[in-house]
Amino acid sequence: MPKNQVICPEESRKAGEVTFKPIPINQYKSDYKKEEKKYGKKRLVKMYYDMLMIREFETMLNQIKVQGSYEGMEYNHPGPAHLSIGQEAAAVGQSVHLDTDDYIFGSHRSHGEIMAKCLSAISKLDDGKLTEIMEGFFDGATLKVVKDGSHETVKDLAEDFILYGTLAEIFARQTGINKGLGGSMHAFFIPFGSMPNNALVGGSADISVGSAMNKLINRKPGIVIANIGDASMGCGPVYEGIWMAAMDQYVELWDKDFGHPP
Repeated sequence: MPKNQVICPEESRKAGEVTFKPIPINQYKSDYKKEEKKYGKKRLVKMYYDMLMIREFETMLNQIKVQGSYEGMEYNHPGPAHLSIGQEAAAVGQSVHLDTDDYIFGSHRSHGEIMAKCLSAISKLDDGKLTEIMEGFFDGATLKVVKDGSHETVKDLAEDFILYGTLAEIFARQTGINKGLGGSMHAFFIPFGSMPNNALVGGSADISVGSAMNKLINRKPGIVIANIGDASMGCGPVYEGIWMAAMDQYVELWDKDFGHPP
């Protein structure tokens, strides 16, 4: 704690109460016309497409791991793959609002989050930037595998690039997005804002706070999200992250131009 920040025990230890506003549960009622007006039909279709892509990716991976084949294609790669089937809407709903300057950190079940964030970035980046990223990433090693002349657009090529790169990473192939060294629980793709995931339950909580502080101190654009799961609320790193993010010195000692309230 900084020495020039005075803490008054009488004030900080004063008796009080913590109150919360009512938290609504099971109250959402679907209204397609309202959602279509808000997001547009094209964007809603894209969100549904991304959800289907993630579900099929996870289904395919599970079948290969469990049965050794998918749609008649055999592949022997036993071992764990921690899936997130059923959470596609949460991953896509989060990522559709994020820009490439926004970062997400995940857990050991983050295939869907990786795919959602990368697919969202692909839809927002122009063809020139996408081409630059794919050609420059590991000197184009991953791109060379998927670039076969069959893609009608650069965005179609980029989707296959990230689909193949993620799957190759899970299968420990050198052409994976992390050269096969990360595997299922440590896959990520920084150019699209999908940051390193963490096999430790809740391990991304304090790492995300550090990343957010880096943005804040260096005045970089974007926000940082930690996807950690409800079970992580019993783990130390989560509370360390909350404690770090809530320190009074950000409000009382830091310059107001950092965006904190007076």
